[in-house]
Amino acid sequence: MRIQQVDITEVFFQTKDYTQGMYDSIVRIGLSFPVKVSLEQGKFYCQDGHKRLSAIANMEKLEVYKKRRKINIIVINNGNSRSNDCWRGRNMH
Repeated sequence: MRIQQVDITEVFFQTKDYTQGMYDSIVRIGLSFPVKVSLEQGKFYCQDGHKRLSAIANMEKLEVYKKRRKINIIVINNGNSRSNDCWRGRNMH
């Protein structure tokens, strides 16, 4: 699966409650892991990362929002995942 970068406004997600610790961490260092999304009819729908996206959306009034609004995503249903992640099964010569 390939990581893509999109604006937070391109991802549909459910607003969830998050901890102050999560919020502070995202302000300080951003997202450590990409948000998992599904691609349906040309639109991205969050599958894992609702709390993280909610925290970023609530930063809109802060200057840091401009840095955090571009998020890394992994599309889980676009067909580019490997069927066998074991590298030993390839090119053993």
